[in-house]
Amino acid sequence: MIKVLLAALLVQQPFFATNSSFGYRFALPDGFVAFPEGRSQRDIVECWSELMPYSQNGALVLCIQRMRGTLARGRMKREDVPPAAQLKTYKWKGFDIDGFRADTAQAGTPVVILAVQVPLRGEAIQVILAGPRDQAQRAEAIMTSMIVSLEGETNWLTSTERAGRFGNIVGWVLGIAAGVLLIRIWRARQQSRAA
Repeated sequence: MIKVLLAALLVQQPFFATNSSFGYRFALPDGFVAFPEGRSQRDIVECWSELMPYSQNGALVLCIQRMRGTLARGRMKREDVPPAAQLKTYKWKGFDIDGFRADTAQAGTPVVILAVQVPLRGEAIQVILAGPRDQAQRAEAIMTSMIVSLEGETNWLTSTERAGRFGNIVGWVLGIAAGVLLIRIWRARQQSRAA
């Protein structure tokens, strides 16, 4: 009974997971609670699990893994993901960010694993959502919504910022070229006056 009341309270009020060390904040999916056992894995920063699983095969588990570096703008390649995984693309802050889906089994139970790499400014993170494969469609929806809600500064420039920097570079180049041209014209006039 207490679990049902707690789950109802969690559904009514969105909870935001915040980590100031890594600089992110996102709306925790409804019904997810802290899962400290998940942090026993290497580089896992935080972990949550469904309080009341939708599947009799188990709960979905959401974890944030540190990547110990930043991400360049290059796309993930096939060889960067597990052999049976499919590359996926998610939208975040107007960027296409990379991820993958792997269908596997754990102790004979079919499992789906979704992972998305987020290019945060200080250090990139990988968001991992795993659980019973019969919840794959729901897991995809949760991951998409969670990534959309994720806030944090990125080391990537938007197309507007890139255009602005390119415009500055072009402006400098044109300014230098105009300066060189004016100097040549001035010298040519000086030489024609002297002659």
